[in-house]
Formats: sequence, structure tokens, C-alpha cells
Amino acid sequence: MALRESGPEYSRAARYDAGAMRAPGRPDPVELALLLGLGAGNVAVDVFGLPKTPLVVGGAVLWAICLAVRVHREPALPRAWGLRLDNLRPAAREAAFVTLPLAALMIVFGFAVGHLPPPPGFWLVLALYPAWGLAQNFLLNAMLARNLRTRLPEPLVVAVATLLFSASHAPDLPIMALTLPIAPVWLVLYRRHPNLWVLGVAHGLLGTLAFFALLGRDVLAALGG
Repeated sequence: MALRESGPEYSRAARYDAGAMRAPGRPDPVELALLLGLGAGNVAVDVFGLPKTPLVVGGAVLWAICLAVRVHREPALPRAWGLRLDNLRPAAREAAFVTLPLAALMIVFGFAVGHLPPPPGFWLVLALYPAWGLAQNFLLNAMLARNLRTRLPEPLVVAVATLLFSASHAPDLPIMALTLPIAPVWLVLYRRHPNLWVLGVAHGLLGTLAFFALLGRDVLAALGG
């Protein structure tokens, strides 16, 4: 039965979600400007060897303010962004079809080239990386792609978002190369079932294996050194 646009059964959340299904996201120049500005700043500090802490702290504060204002005005936004559980099963099922075979291939490669078994720090990174994966997918999908879809056709959204996502990892060329094929996967999975919890876990697993199994990098040792 279709929801009527009046009466208690037609909640504010339902109205927003129905609108989001027709046109995901609304033009928001502030979000796009903040995202692109911080992405450029991230690249600049890496290229020129500048201190990263001020950018991270300042960016976190700006994002917290921006998102708090939006959620205050539109309480249904977190669900529309993908912070939800109602589509967890189909989202997890489709993500598993991609994530598990890729993880298996990386594990085989890691043992073949001597990058595995991993050092003890692998397990701590594996436990923590999903939070970073969720944050990255939030920026890629909920902020960048959702806003681009109000301006560009879907093929261009995927192309532009993928290139920007890869460029944000400059000047680390191996990571840039690895993000090029995986970003479209995150974009398609999110488009089909917008669930950031699932994408965060998938991103965390593959990201950890990419560092340790593919590249042979001990992330914790690098941070400590």
C-alpha cells in the first residue's frame, strides 16, 4: 500500500526517504567545497611534507559542524546517507560476493611473495580499519557521489568520483593505483544498497590486506617510525 502524504503513517523520515529514492541528495555547495578543499589540502601536506595534524583536526571540526547543522535540520539524513540497518542483509550479501574473493586472492598473493603471514600488528589494524573505511565511504558516497548525482549523469559520477578518490591518496602511487578499480565497486554497491556499515567493514578488510599482503607494508611500524 502506498503511503499517503498526510496522516500519522506518513512520517517525516518516510517523506525524506521517498524523495531520496527519486533524487538522491540535493545540491550542497558547502559540502562539495569542504570535501574538495580538504582533499586538496591532504594531498598538499603529503607532497610538501607539511604537518598533517592541523589539517586533520581542523577538518574534523569543520565536518562535525557542517554535518551537525544538516542533521539538525533534516533528522532523516543519517539513514539516507547509509547509516542504517534495515538493508543490512542484502547489502552484506552483495558486498561479500566482491570482498571475499578479492580477500582470498590477496591472501594467496601475500603468501606467494612472502608478505604473509603478517606481523602481530596486522590484527590491530584489521580491527581498527573498518572505522576508517566507513569514514572514507561516507565521504566518497554520501558526500561526493550523492551531490554529484544532482549535477551529472551516473557514468560521469562514477568516473569523477573515482578519479577524485584516487587523487586524494597522492602522491602514494601504489595506493592510488589500487583505489582506481575498487572505488567504482564501492560506488555501485552503495547505489544498490546504501549501507555504510557494510562498506566500512569491506573496505577495512581489503584495505588491511592491500597494505600487508599486496604491498608488504607494516602500517603500525610505519606510523611508529
